[in-house]
Amino acid sequence: MGKRKDVTIYDIARVAGVAPSTVSRAFTSPSRVSAKTLGHIHAVARDLGFHTEGSTYWDEQDPTALGIVLRNLANPVYSDILEGFQAGAKREGYSVIVVASNRSLRQEELAVDAIVTNVAGIAFPASRLSQRALSRFERTLPIVLVNRVSPGYTCVVADIAGGMTTTFEHLTSLGHREILYLSGSDESWVNAMRWRMICEIAPLFNLSVRQVKAHGSGLESGAAVAREWIDHPVSAVIAFNDFVAIGFMQALQRFGYCVPGDVSVIGIDNSVNCLLTQPSLTSLSSGGALIGEKAAELLIWQARNRSSTKRALHKVPAELTVRGSTGALR
Repeated sequence: MGKRKDVTIYDIARVAGVAPSTVSRAFTSPSRVSAKTLGHIHAVARDLGFHTEGSTYWDEQDPTALGIVLRNLANPVYSDILEGFQAGAKREGYSVIVVASNRSLRQEELAVDAIVTNVAGIAFPASRLSQRALSRFERTLPIVLVNRVSPGYTCVVADIAGGMTTTFEHLTSLGHREILYLSGSDESWVNAMRWRMICEIAPLFNLSVRQVKAHGSGLESGAAVAREWIDHPVSAVIAFNDFVAIGFMQALQRFGYCVPGDVSVIGIDNSVNCLLTQPSLTSLSSGGALIGEKAAELLIWQARNRSSTKRALHKVPAELTVRGSTGALR
């Protein structure tokens, strides 16, 4: 059905008791309008018979889809999270709408604006959106942050402290006493938290730690810091993620070094890539499918309990999978 010509946003604004600009935002950028005002405007618009082709703004049923924003669809870590998220959503009768931001904050905001009225809530894995942007979205619908902690939001993260404890137990059992951390981006919350946990837990095992900045999360970032290890070698390295670890290993091998003979290497994420290198990569999980499933569960709970202001931090286990890239100190 096309739009009734005799009903305009000015009519809606008059009946709803709001400014015409607010009505306009309710239909063009709904995340900029509070949930209460948005619902009121949609109810008035529905009663007046205002309808645009393809609009679902005032569907009588609550949305039965969940949204998830993925920064990089090519990264197997996000694929694992999505797999768990879809499983958790399907179990409760929800479908999933995937937004690919391609690492662009602007694209991420625009894409979320486009789907907010069609989903019951949105999950943001490893998002780098500002607090202001997140607050704007949460005024409209429930959100869950994944592998990021921010006060006032429901967050689900991997148990980094527990995972690092297990990792250091493994390394000390092999005789290692010095650890180098190849860090990721300075903008990454999870990178900062991993380094913090390393610094807090390492002394409990009498381990010496330092970091070198890989300034990224790809293979090339790991390869770029290989020279730093060659100039200042230690017996064990923990990388920000599996990509950085593999890039580092491959660069060392090109220089004639042996893993784990000359250095033991551990990645983080426990992605499928760990099995595609020689030797296979020892890696600490970052939640994977389990964290995605938990995010869906928490998002659905919020959607079904909109009046609740309860927000909490939830943790899932971070498990170490030992493979061929770690060995005894020589």
